[in-house]
Amino acid sequence: MNFDKLYILLVCNLGASTGVMVTKMKEVASKSEKLKKVDIRIEAHPAGELREYIEDFDVIMVGPQIKHKFAELKKLADEAGKPIQIIDTQDYGMVNGGNILKDAIIMKMQSTAK
Repeated sequence: MNFDKLYILLVCNLGASTGVMVTKMKEVASKSEKLKKVDIRIEAHPAGELREYIEDFDVIMVGPQIKHKFAELKKLADEAGKPIQIIDTQDYGMVNGGNILKDAIIMKMQSTAK
């Protein structure tokens, strides 16, 4: 990997269901040999607080339950120069922390390649 830190912000409605995803993603990251030397931070915060946290993170991932807010969240992310995407609905529903972590890694790699 071409980076030494990966700070992921999961944005959701209130933070409850996404908190479970954070735990799962941290669990996957801690077991990954490839990520052993990467400083990983994963947090979930309500969409209404994005302005407060956006500068502290490398990638922003939006819970599918609030995809209707994506345009306004993307505007904030674009202004801050941060990549943003909606979490895959199936991965979210199945609490597939591995796939979501992989998507975050891809986002980070693409943003640093620019």
